[in-house]
Amino acid sequence: MGLLLVADIGGTNARFGLVEQVENTRKPVYSASQQITLQCANYKDMASMVKACCAEFKIDIPKFACLAIAGPIEHGVARITNLKWEFSISELRDQLDMKTLHVINDFAALAYAVPFLSNEETTVLYAADPNPKAPIVVMGPGTGFGMALLVPEEDGSWEIIPTEGGHASFAPTTEKELAIKSFLLKQQSHVSVENILSGAGLVNLYRALAHIAGVEAKPYSPADVSTKGLANEDPICREAVVTFCNTLGAVAGDKAVSTGARGGVVIGGGITPKLMSILGETDFEERYKNKGPMKDFVSDIPIRVIVNDKAALVGSAAWLIHKTRELKPA
Repeated sequence: MGLLLVADIGGTNARFGLVEQVENTRKPVYSASQQITLQCANYKDMASMVKACCAEFKIDIPKFACLAIAGPIEHGVARITNLKWEFSISELRDQLDMKTLHVINDFAALAYAVPFLSNEETTVLYAADPNPKAPIVVMGPGTGFGMALLVPEEDGSWEIIPTEGGHASFAPTTEKELAIKSFLLKQQSHVSVENILSGAGLVNLYRALAHIAGVEAKPYSPADVSTKGLANEDPICREAVVTFCNTLGAVAGDKAVSTGARGGVVIGGGITPKLMSILGETDFEERYKNKGPMKDFVSDIPIRVIVNDKAALVGSAAWLIHKTRELKPA
């Protein structure tokens, strides 16, 4: 079948992989054997980045590809939200002389990877017995906040429902969180989940908490806030990281309740694995379960964290192979 090109394209970095082999087993494993990472800011558009990727691989542009992007796809047009890139999928396919090009939401790709991830590629954050016939919600903070729903079908396959759940409103539940939202509302008309649970959200939390404490905020990056917070080197950074974890627990519970995801909550993205050392010291689990009369419902839903940072490439490969007739295993 030749080489297949898969990608996970966020607002900052783009990971590309070449898939060379499909293991036709009961539970197939899709591995991208060659991988590179490019900085999105170095390219003017998607076509130039794909061409640069293939030049790095020293190959002709493959005929089959699946690109997972951090943004919505509507009516054949894809938009990478934090890059402000917009392109027609069919025009890009023709421009690159591809036979088949799929472009999917990055969290749809992450969701599609979940059935193919090994136990070593996820960590149990909260143990419970999932309902195997119920949906799984996949979510997580990174450059933005992504979310998708994984719905089991009668034939054992999965249907993926991409969402833009990160743009739902942030719902504070403590006086401090109300003050944080009030601070942010002075700068913008809508405070979303993504404004809190993302790299930029960490900085928003730090700036808001510094203002509340009457302390001058320093020009910290998301990495600065997380590093100093985890090391307990700066009390405001520490509080920002703890607030981030508490909010993540609350949002995970909200999404589980609102989607009926009794099959489990799976958290992906680049930030959460780095916070594992502190999550147990926060109110993450309490906030996850604190859903009033639905507490027992949520308490029966397990949470796993994806620790394989290339999981979206696995999902892109699985999507490409399952959705392309010429590539399906016999």
